[in-house]
Amino acid sequence: MDEVPQSGRERQAVTVLELHYAPRGTTITVSPASEVKEGESVAVSCLSDGAPVVRMVLKRLSEDQDVELQSSNGSSTSFILSSALLADSALYQCEAFNEHGSQRASTHITVKAPPRNTTVLIYPSAEVQEGQNVTICCRSVTLLPGWELPAGECYQWPGLRDRDLQHQRHR
Repeated sequence: MDEVPQSGRERQAVTVLELHYAPRGTTITVSPASEVKEGESVAVSCLSDGAPVVRMVLKRLSEDQDVELQSSNGSSTSFILSSALLADSALYQCEAFNEHGSQRASTHITVKAPPRNTTVLIYPSAEVQEGQNVTICCRSVTLLPGWELPAGECYQWPGLRDRDLQHQRHR
């Protein structure tokens, strides 16, 4: 406490008050969006307020493991996925903490990709004779966890004729 002499007999005391509090207002944002195409860049940012200064930790939480992506002292931290992969689809969590407490915020990022491993199956075989029954199936597999595609589209031609094949080629 510093004493400041005033005129005559008055004295005034000045005290500096330091306010301490747990993190609050913790947010996590994804830019440009939380749903991105495979190969695109996406930025994940965390903000929080606390006194004394908070420690920020950004993690990717998945079924397999939790991965710490970035940590720093201060009111913000960020991480950039420069080329998003399907494996980056996960829950992202930001935790801010100091000696007075902690606060978390989370968001989900979904990385989408076109179907892969597209195959055409011909039953009974790829070599058929005119008049033979034929089934042609088109199947495609997606690599997104938890997503299931229908078994595929199948077309059946009883008694296949050469004109049927020409008709299908021109579709």
